This record gives sequence, structure tokens and C-alpha cells, in this order.
Amino acid sequence: MHGHDHTRALLGDPDVVLVSGYARLPDAVASHSQYERLGVVLAVNATDGRIVAADTTLLTDLAKQFFRALVEGLSVTDDLPEISERVRTRYAGQSGAALTTALRRCLETYHQLREQRGGEQSSE
Repeated sequence: MHGHDHTRALLGDPDVVLVSGYARLPDAVASHSQYERLGVVLAVNATDGRIVAADTTLLTDLAKQFFRALVEGLSVTDDLPEISERVRTRYAGQSGAALTTALRRCLETYHQLREQRGGEQSSE
């Protein structure tokens, strides 16, 4: 039940936003037949940019947990180069390029959302 409690806490915080990004998996990867695309989902505290939760459609639990350990707790505003570098250099699986691309798209989505929210706040 810890997972449900964690999700409820995230939902209860109006500053937390969920963003996602996707990339095509290589044909040779085992999960390609199941998914074709690899997804990255980040829950980000919009106040400080900190990644409070992360998930991916990588096939194995270990790969998912490893990805989470690489990115959770980092800031998508202050630690952007470190996030990218950690994933690029520490995840050496066959899905590495797709994971990096999906993560980049996810981060781009967050920054677009932040710009939109900033525009809304300044017009009030």
C-alpha cells in the first residue's frame, strides 16, 4: 500500500505536475514487440523543479528502479546536465538511446509547461 500512499501524497500537492515523453525502441530490444515505444514519466514539483517520482516502460523491474535512482531527487531546472549525463553514462542497456530521447522529450514538455504557467501567472 505504500505505493498508493505515495501517489495520494503526490496528487494532494498542487505543485506537482506529471509530464511524459516517448521514443521509438530499436527492433532488436525484447520489449519492442510489446511496446514499440519507450515512455518516461516524471512527477515534478513545479516550485523547485525537483523530480519527486519517476517511471519508465523499461521491461525489467531492475531497469525501472535503476532509472528512478538516477533521476529522483534531482532538479529539472538546476541539475539538467547532470540528469542527462547520469542516464547517458550509467544506463548501458540496448534501450539507452530511446531512454535518453524519451527523457529529453519529457524534460522539454516540463519546460514548455513551465513557460505556459509563467505566462498565465504574469497575466493575472
